[in-house]
Amino acid sequence: MSRSTVVCPAVLRILTPLSSLCMSMVQSQWLVRLGLLVFWLPLLNGCGVDFLWHVAVGQAKLLARRQPVEQVLEETQLSPQEREKIRLILDVKAFAVAHLGLHADDSYTTYVDVGGPYVTYNISAAPKDALQPYVWWFPIVGRMPYKGFFNKDSAVREARELDAQGYDTNVRGVGAYSTLGYFDDPILSSMLLYPDVTIMDTIIHELVHQTVWVKGSVSFNESLANFVGNQGTLAYLAWRYGSDAPEYQHYVDLRADGEVFREYMQALVARLQALYAQPLSRAEKIERRELIFAEAKTNYPQVFPRMKTTAYQGYFTHRTLNNAVLLSFRRYHRGTAFFEQVLAAYHGDVRQMLSYFKTLRAEEIPAEFQTQ
Repeated sequence: MSRSTVVCPAVLRILTPLSSLCMSMVQSQWLVRLGLLVFWLPLLNGCGVDFLWHVAVGQAKLLARRQPVEQVLEETQLSPQEREKIRLILDVKAFAVAHLGLHADDSYTTYVDVGGPYVTYNISAAPKDALQPYVWWFPIVGRMPYKGFFNKDSAVREARELDAQGYDTNVRGVGAYSTLGYFDDPILSSMLLYPDVTIMDTIIHELVHQTVWVKGSVSFNESLANFVGNQGTLAYLAWRYGSDAPEYQHYVDLRADGEVFREYMQALVARLQALYAQPLSRAEKIERRELIFAEAKTNYPQVFPRMKTTAYQGYFTHRTLNNAVLLSFRRYHRGTAFFEQVLAAYHGDVRQMLSYFKTLRAEEIPAEFQTQ
């Protein structure tokens, strides 16, 4: 998820009963439940037992540290700014349920301090001579082009293994993630580090995942959540502040800059696709792509005069480009015209649009989303 990831759903299904654990869970209860996981792990093929155990323990620890939001807001360990961001999350959630028709249940009614800027770490990979994602398979949701770890070292270790096999890799920290409704997702301390408009977008994005998830098409799911996140944030800002307010206009400017950035990145992806389609050796493709990457970084400032903010101007500054990085971008920014067309067909009603997508089968998804 942008901002989100999906931990192994097989473990989430087994862990679902843990969602009702009280906050004062004692160590013996931990051992009993984790012991049950040990029994189940050999039956779960595909994810890898070590990974399943890692996710099971990480998710269980996260659940055990939840505190009711009301209690956290009354305590003094949070700064006034952090408390305001929690109140913002609650307000956006209420708006998303009432006005956009998103499912929330008891998500964001608890709080967890994750002890750092990220709660999970996503790894993605791709061949060096093709824009084709390395894919993992998980029960329930099927093929996934990324894998989420609660521990950074574990993600880096897997990335190094894939590096050694000749793949491009990308490891990135994630401040928020969705369990697709298997649990009531908590507010995470890492989310409070986001700017306000990013919090708005993120909450709506994650609730879309709880509302609509088409198995086997991560690109569709992420692009839909990204689109609704943008539309929902605009609607929330208009509802909360008015469409003439500076808060609303600032987000309009950010979205306009995002479109300039998206066009630039799509042009870069198109150049690489044309290169990889040529009858060249793998070594030649890799050599030529590095020239394309270098040109993309050098030429990027040429689009700055078209931007109204500086939000996207630092993208290439400290980033190493490779196919995994570009696929991670593309995964969240596809089918904008398609989603706009469907939204227009429902007269701008996001609720009705999502109701339509709930009925969509994987084979009915447009061809542009068939690649991850």
